[in-house]
Amino acid sequence: MRKWISRIGVGVIAVLVLVAIFAPWIAPHDPNAYNLSLKFAPPHAGYWFGNDAEGRDILSRIIFGTRVSLGIGMAVVGISLVVGCAAGLVAGYAGGVIDQIFLFVTDTLLAFPSFLFALAVAAFLEPSVINIIIILCLKGWVSYARLVRGQAMALKNREFVLAERAIGASRRRICVKHLLPNMAGPIIVNASFGMAGVIMIESALSFLGLGVPVDTPSWGAMIDQGTRYLLVASHLSIFPGIFIMLVVLGFNFLGDGLRDRFSPRGR
Repeated sequence: MRKWISRIGVGVIAVLVLVAIFAPWIAPHDPNAYNLSLKFAPPHAGYWFGNDAEGRDILSRIIFGTRVSLGIGMAVVGISLVVGCAAGLVAGYAGGVIDQIFLFVTDTLLAFPSFLFALAVAAFLEPSVINIIIILCLKGWVSYARLVRGQAMALKNREFVLAERAIGASRRRICVKHLLPNMAGPIIVNASFGMAGVIMIESALSFLGLGVPVDTPSWGAMIDQGTRYLLVASHLSIFPGIFIMLVVLGFNFLGDGLRDRFSPRGR
């Protein structure tokens, strides 16, 4: 059953990635085209998800919103991985004062809940995709850095590392060629779950009007608009909410499968 769940997760993510790549060719209408004659129209032929308060096609906006959510998620996770792995490797392998400074900085950042931290910083910046990526990266690297540090401390005294030291290998070679590949499994699993968390936070910030610009198709902003008309046109919020649920479940299912795959106990 767990294998099937992970396959479902891979399938959902693969479909959404293809939708994001081919959005201009898949979307049946212009996502920003106004048609007030179709204001609050329910799902019907040609507009399978209905129309919003300005008569825009909800399906087309959801399709282009896939680009926003997955693009921000991949950018944040990618940058956080690079920064977190570099900081964690240096702190875990070097130890001493460097490790103490690293622990002080990460402990300070971990004292703030992720969403509240992002909300506080976003309140001082203009809504934009670049700002959202910067905001989420400010704290996103910490979890990867702590994970890599713990793995580095556990591996740096293993026999293969001691053998590399004995033959005069540099610290850079040991970290890049030996430590990092041996901790790839936990990092990949954590990144899969991290994608789901980033997409949720981005949607929540857009829901509050602190995420992407107003004219940019975003699932969170679409839900925000729909909450004003729940009794009149509930489909404005239902369909974007379904897609947020699907992408989060997809990455969580994938993370469960990867955790079983890389865990010796699971194997």
